Amino acid sequence: MDLLALFIVASIIGGGLVAWVAIWTTNRASNAAITRFFKASEHILETGKPPPEWLRAPVWKRLLTFPPFSAGDETALARLDELIQFFAHCSFYEDEFAREQHLSQLEAVRQAWQSGKKP
Repeated sequence: MDLLALFIVASIIGGGLVAWVAIWTTNRASNAAITRFFKASEHILETGKPPPEWLRAPVWKRLLTFPPFSAGDETALARLDELIQFFAHCSFYEDEFAREQHLSQLEAVRQAWQSGKKP
């Protein structure tokens, strides 16, 4: 009977530890993604250019392609669309006016990029 109780306690502790690690990892990944979105938005609005990491290909693509891979305008526009969708649905704004103003600035940059006016 003591062995069964010890097994139950160890299982509960192990399950709790696994749950804690899963929650910690999820929080860390989501915080990194949110930070990446905000830094990209800040860079775009300050410079009018895509962030440098948007123009770099993933490591596996750089290793597997013979000519040097360069991300085209379509990739930057797709990433900007993803950024706009994130900010359209996120809840990090103090009011709706701030959200609309930020989205209108990003939309203006998108239109400039689409017309080929990248600085």
